[in-house]
Amino acid sequence: MPQQSEPQEPQTPESEERANFSARVRVSVRRRAKLYSAGHDINLQDLVDAALDEYLTRRNA
Repeated sequence: MPQQSEPQEPQTPESEERANFSARVRVSVRRRAKLYSAGHDINLQDLVDAALDEYLTRRNA
């Protein structure tokens, strides 16, 4: 009989595994994102992740 796996706790955005994601954006958007992330002490990867998550959440996706 197969053993049941341990119930997993929900992952937080900080602990969730990351996947490679490529997208092309306008040069001006990239520049603004880089300036914002540098000025607010957040890395660009976290900024893009948060922005995309917020966009999708607002659209119930």
